[in-house]
Amino acid sequence: MSGFKEMLLDVLRLTDEVKRMNKDIERVESIMLDVDKRVVRLETIVEIAKAQGGQAKLPKK
Repeated sequence: MSGFKEMLLDVLRLTDEVKRMNKDIERVESIMLDVDKRVVRLETIVEIAKAQGGQAKLPKK
């Protein structure tokens, strides 16, 4: 019977680990979405600058 108990405890530990990893993945997805949005903005700025013959100045922060 102790074998069943150990398997059940392992399943519970694995379930907790999967839940923790799921939260981490959601956090990373959020960060990646922010990075993707920034890259799109930079691409747009570069395309506009190219279309204007390189005369446009990049905005300063």
